[in-house]
Amino acid sequence: MQPFFVMSSALLMLALATSCSLAQRLVTHEELVYAGPSSDMIANQIGASSIDILEHDLGDLNGDGSDEFVAAVETPKIIDGARERLVVIFQKQLGKWVLWKFSESPILNSEEGGVVGDPFDDIAIQDQKLFISHYGGSNWRWSVEDGYRFDGEDIILSEHRSYWGSLCDEKVEWEIDLAKGIAHCASAREECPEGFGNNGHVDSIPKMEAFVIPTTFKIKFEQRNDSTIRFVSPKHGMETSL
Repeated sequence: MQPFFVMSSALLMLALATSCSLAQRLVTHEELVYAGPSSDMIANQIGASSIDILEHDLGDLNGDGSDEFVAAVETPKIIDGARERLVVIFQKQLGKWVLWKFSESPILNSEEGGVVGDPFDDIAIQDQKLFISHYGGSNWRWSVEDGYRFDGEDIILSEHRSYWGSLCDEKVEWEIDLAKGIAHCASAREECPEGFGNNGHVDSIPKMEAFVIPTTFKIKFEQRNDSTIRFVSPKHGMETSL
């Protein structure tokens, strides 16, 4: 019986050590917020009386090996019937979080999503890119995701994905890579939910196209909505704009 007791004790200690290790790897929402600047610190540096953090993330955006803190925030200021929204980016300087960039241009307010409601979906840093996504609509739904990168001087729009369509009806999808200078677009029929229509049309061949676009466009993070760039696919005449 003694060897069994020794083995059981060893297994128990291993289980406890594994549990502690797993607990150390799990980061709560509160801990992640604490790892970045506090709400009061953000409000102070953007000149607001207070802010609410809608979503946030930590990641290396400029490739220097240190994490930036990015957040979508709301201030008490009312613009067009909704609270002002900003995207803020902080960097660590001498051990303190310092505001690097901020703008209201990349994010929609809570009233711009249609019947669905608040259109803001997510904000994240992945592979040294900042992604901001929205969706909205009613019977006709839309979604947009913008990807930004640091070009050594500015944070600029580098990629864009969008969807527009309705169940049992037309759908149009775009993927635009501004850095590589290529655009993909497709038009097809969206599937019907089970029991709400005939999906025979799904077998139809979609219109798909890829074409070259200039790489000279430079849309800054702070000026996302200052101008409109229109794209028309040369073969099928599908249109979109940034």
